[in-house]
Amino acid sequence: MSLEQPPPGHRASDNDRERAAAVVQEAHTDGRLDFQELDERLTQIYTAKTQLELRNVTADLVPVAHGSTQELTLRARHSAQKREGAWTVPERLTAIAEHSSVKLDFTDALVHWAEVHVDAHAKHSSVVMVIPEGWSVDIDQVDMVHSSAKNKAVAPRAGGVRLRVTGEARHGSIVVRHPRKRHWWWPWYSK
Repeated sequence: MSLEQPPPGHRASDNDRERAAAVVQEAHTDGRLDFQELDERLTQIYTAKTQLELRNVTADLVPVAHGSTQELTLRARHSAQKREGAWTVPERLTAIAEHSSVKLDFTDALVHWAEVHVDAHAKHSSVVMVIPEGWSVDIDQVDMVHSSAKNKAVAPRAGGVRLRVTGEARHGSIVVRHPRKRHWWWPWYSK
């Protein structure tokens, strides 16, 4: 969820409800909510119609810092690194890949920042960022040598998170895209 206030009538999706539920469940796990409060808030989340209602339910539940939640560095050398599912996104990420791949999937992640900065370094490698619809993307500050940097995302919505990508690609690729559409006939679906 972004820090931007959504329009009052902006309808909540199932993914929005799942992200809000994850915030509430994390607060319960940390001991900040008892069982009764957890049950009440989950009921409010799953009956919410708008994003504003979801924001009100989780407004006082800022995640507890486990180490530094404002920075994360992923290094991959001759291997693969992934962040996907319900993970908490720091304000700044550094992805360093040498003869490797790094995938950052933000679609089910908990985002508490209006802007997320990714410093990507791909040397004979790929760095892929999967974002939900509505995010804005800036990849103009990526330095490339025999490489490619692609923004495959659709036009952003007002109030969405801004993804700013910097860094360099040397004989590699940096790609920002939405999740792939699932086809009922394709059994090996992945984002």
